Amino acid sequence: MAIREVDWTDGYEQRPSGLYVPEGTEIERSYPTCVDLFCGAGGFSLGVMQAGFEVVAGVDNDEWSSITYMSNLGSYPIEIHYIDGEKDKERLNRVLERETKKKNELSTFLMSGSNWSSRNQDVPPVKHYFFGDIRKLKGSEILDAVGLKKGELDLVVGGPPCQGFSTSGQQDIMDPRNSLVFEYARIVLELWPKAFCMENVPGILSMYTPEGVPVVDAFCRILEDGGFGSFEALKKTLLTTAGAGAALRSKKNGKKKAAERPEAEADSVQEQLTF
Repeated sequence: MAIREVDWTDGYEQRPSGLYVPEGTEIERSYPTCVDLFCGAGGFSLGVMQAGFEVVAGVDNDEWSSITYMSNLGSYPIEIHYIDGEKDKERLNRVLERETKKKNELSTFLMSGSNWSSRNQDVPPVKHYFFGDIRKLKGSEILDAVGLKKGELDLVVGGPPCQGFSTSGQQDIMDPRNSLVFEYARIVLELWPKAFCMENVPGILSMYTPEGVPVVDAFCRILEDGGFGSFEALKKTLLTTAGAGAALRSKKNGKKKAAERPEAEADSVQEQLTF
């Protein structure tokens, strides 16, 4: 008996993300979307881009990290959103001008998209970059820039500053950088992605807020109060790997919590936990 070979891809087309969909299917975006908070030089973004995501925006406050990120992963041209307006614009331009004067020319390294993205043109580059203090940034500003509505974003990734939690440092509970992990939680709630993935050092598990609350507990409580999921489920997923973890948005619990708690009350919880 002969078995006829069947091309299972017949009638389907492969999208850039690797997915096969019925021919003629209209999909606005070919890639799942991601926003990278505290993106640094771009390691997290590069990983998710290679995994098939489109990073629609990066956010960071350090001048050289931002320059490195944009030159490697950014589009050309790239739209830079200065969180504190002219103040942040002058701060970044000062570094660029100083480096340009050293070499008496505009180095190609300083140009957005001149490095990794230029050699990997099959991967969508990052078109939006937010430069400045994340504490002054609202999730709605990111969504407006990238053309998405709250709840449409697929993933948020990021590694909030870890120096205050690291065992190689002082592990000072009053280190002002420690509060930025809660800004990560705030932005997650304002973007309302389908999932988030956060990286930090294992030392965060033994750290407390000035009020004596374990940092991880405080982080999960903010997300629960915002309706993202239950405290127990969030903490369990975040502790799967010490210092790093990911969590999916809870549809059942999230909708219920969001309806029960007014925004003002959720905001007050975050303010109480801010250093």
